[in-house]
Amino acid sequence: MITKNTDGLLDALKTAQEKQDYESVAKYYLQLGKEYRKKGMTAKALYYLNRFDNLVGGMDSLYDKFAKKDDQVCEWIEELEEEHTPYEKTIQEQVLEKAEDLSTPQKLQWLLLTMSRFCRLFTYTSLFPEFEVFGELEKIVSYFTNGFYGELEESAKEDIEEEILDFDDGTDEVFDSILMSDYTKKVEIPEQESFVPADLEGGDGTFFFGAAVYVLSHFIFDEVDEDDIKMEFAACGLMTDYYYRTSDTDVADEPKIKEETGRIFSDYEFVKSNPDAASFRNRIAAYKKIMLV
Repeated sequence: MITKNTDGLLDALKTAQEKQDYESVAKYYLQLGKEYRKKGMTAKALYYLNRFDNLVGGMDSLYDKFAKKDDQVCEWIEELEEEHTPYEKTIQEQVLEKAEDLSTPQKLQWLLLTMSRFCRLFTYTSLFPEFEVFGELEKIVSYFTNGFYGELEESAKEDIEEEILDFDDGTDEVFDSILMSDYTKKVEIPEQESFVPADLEGGDGTFFFGAAVYVLSHFIFDEVDEDDIKMEFAACGLMTDYYYRTSDTDVADEPKIKEETGRIFSDYEFVKSNPDAASFRNRIAAYKKIMLV
């Protein structure tokens, strides 16, 4: 029987996640979302309701069982977001507004700077079985950086384009799989809660990551349709789902969130100044060393 006690629900959820009992995981996500909604804890409610929607929507067997409840959850999510815009979406809206002042290359540089900050986290994540492709990100970022300045060897372009396509396909396959709900895969972080792959989904991060890879690749090897540029990715390094999951502190007050918010808008000023190749490369190199959580 599902208890109404929040701590009890969290313990039961953890057990279900460790057992990879996804039907029970879905039930506990829903119960936690409802409990936090009743308590007026909007950020927590949205986190668990979104986790429920993502999990149920990604598995046909679960969707068949929870379809009506998922419809209700989607209504709750819409209502809650109208009442209180999540922090990451507020920053995404600010990014979209500022991006209107940028040229296409400047927009793509902004996205690439954000992508470079995922390199260290992806390297750790690549140690999990079936996540090996994530370890290619640092090299992919280097290809994009070289491509911006016409420094890809002509004879190697075809092979590089194929590598980027394989990386894009590989990460998309993982993002669309049940692997993203596997909480037995943990990156241990000293003196704080572990990171799990699902934390990447904050602010629709996995969708916008794929969109960024797509437009950066097209910019280098073909041409970019302006409508394909999803600037929201510039704010996806906030990793808010990690903090919604592990902390009761308002995410806007989390030190790492403050740091990343500062970097997001610092990058805007940086690309707007039309940096030279050396300055851009130096920033990319520094960002590759950052741990986002």
